[in-house]
Amino acid sequence: METIIVKPNNSRQYREVVDFLKKMKVKTEIYKEPSKKEILKSIENGAKDVALYLKGKKRLKEAKDLLSEL
Repeated sequence: METIIVKPNNSRQYREVVDFLKKMKVKTEIYKEPSKKEILKSIENGAKDVALYLKGKKRLKEAKDLLSEL
């Protein structure tokens, strides 16, 4: 089956769409887009990890180990 992405313009539309899908018994997965603050925090944490790696205080995973986790 195909996936449909719906982006409501406001909270009223959001509630109506979710209520409709529930009534239709459609399986839903709600994805919340990260805020600017969350994105910046993630970038900051990544930069800290790189700095620790460059100082020799942190060991990074190899790409093959990351892929095997998927």
